[in-house]
Amino acid sequence: MMQQINTNKKKTYYMTSKDDGWMAEQAETEKRVERYLAAFKELAVQDPDGFASLAPELLKRSVWDWRKTDPVFYDKLTMWLDKECLWTPFSDIMPKNVRVNSKQKVKPIDKTSLPEQYSEIIDRFEEKFSGDYHRWNAAKRDQFIILGMLALEGKNGVRQGKLAHYLGMNKLGPGGIEGSNAIRAAKIALSRQEKGLTLKLFDDAKGNGSERLHAFADSNLADYVARFVLSHEASILLPAIAFAE
Repeated sequence: MMQQINTNKKKTYYMTSKDDGWMAEQAETEKRVERYLAAFKELAVQDPDGFASLAPELLKRSVWDWRKTDPVFYDKLTMWLDKECLWTPFSDIMPKNVRVNSKQKVKPIDKTSLPEQYSEIIDRFEEKFSGDYHRWNAAKRDQFIILGMLALEGKNGVRQGKLAHYLGMNKLGPGGIEGSNAIRAAKIALSRQEKGLTLKLFDDAKGNGSERLHAFADSNLADYVARFVLSHEASILLPAIAFAE
């Protein structure tokens, strides 16, 4: 059976019974998802401990059904369930386009092809992070890790709780005072490299606490800095999760 639908005076469209059935199925699926989400929310309110113990397994099974053999995302999910869920929304770990492979060898950046401002700041970072990274003090290591993690995420940014976690500063809670101060100090030290240049390294941080978002101000600069960081011997200091998207 074919149903005629007049959408305007010039065009006439037809919907078959097959199309009608598909739309009905889609509507039912959407309604089911809506009801399931409401049910999960109610269960979480009524029995938070029970829900917290069952939810991780449900998420893992759902991810397996969806992504099958995707070890990168599965590892990210495991880390998210273990600790990062306290400061990172689930949407932040959803698969995106691959930017960098952790096993990929990155060649040193060719500064002659860069705009003068970008070339100059890469020069400054090369000087700042020269020498044997094994002999760097804690502050310098923190600066390199933060520079790398933020550069790899560009303008998308990284949440403060995640930065603090990978600096090993969760003693006072996710994004606590110790981690917050270390991140602020590192960004101030890194921002000094832009002195005399017209560019801006970091965007203004947004939000509060562990969900405060830190990001580069310029996505192009972030890409150049990411290439510098990944070609550096000290790239081994970056957490493996920073590479996986």
